[in-house]
Amino acid sequence: MLKIALFVLNLLFLVFGVELLWIGAAMHLNLYPLSLLVGKSISEVPAVLVIVGVLIFFMALLGIGSVVKESIMAIKVFLILMILIFLVEIMVELSTYIFRSQVYSNLNNDIEQSFQDNDEISTQGLLDQLQIKFRCCGSNNYTDWLKAPFDQETKSVPWSCCINITESCGRDVSNQMSNIHSVGCTEAISAWIEEYFLIIQGTSVCFAFGQVIGIFISTLYIKKLKDIYIPDY
Repeated sequence: MLKIALFVLNLLFLVFGVELLWIGAAMHLNLYPLSLLVGKSISEVPAVLVIVGVLIFFMALLGIGSVVKESIMAIKVFLILMILIFLVEIMVELSTYIFRSQVYSNLNNDIEQSFQDNDEISTQGLLDQLQIKFRCCGSNNYTDWLKAPFDQETKSVPWSCCINITESCGRDVSNQMSNIHSVGCTEAISAWIEEYFLIIQGTSVCFAFGQVIGIFISTLYIKKLKDIYIPDY
């Protein structure tokens, strides 16, 4: 019974590791244009998720292998890894909670600065990518483009601000407000990141609960294997 329970638990850990890898990869792909604009700091979050996902994935593989082989030594290593990852998760959760508002504040300032400094073709292209991906316009709203050195004389915004892209899209913005994204990119990107954080937090709570159960079951299983004198190999 303990063997089956531990095997199933490790399968769930395996799924969680893959989920973190997928979330990390998705965040990296979507935030890559932003990382080129504001620096590599924004790419640290996806990188941490990928690293933790890989660790959990291989921890789960080790757990499955140790259960199949009924190796006391392998289960002990698995138990130690599970405890270490559990402690790291607690530290990461506390750090995220403490520095969350600061992270969003820095992100908002970086995005706003990027829209103010869009005087290069390459920068304009990256901002277009962001506006298309997140269906937004400007840092706070479309008026940021009217202040920026884009096209102040004709009161125009980039075509990437448009909901439905046409030939004259973005020109004389006051006459086509219904076709311009009303949400600023700062708000859209922050909301997108927050949505992913909520998904991660929800699954992390379930994973942490599973880890506590896994630690308990692993301890009992090691004791059981020792009691029936299964050799440690």
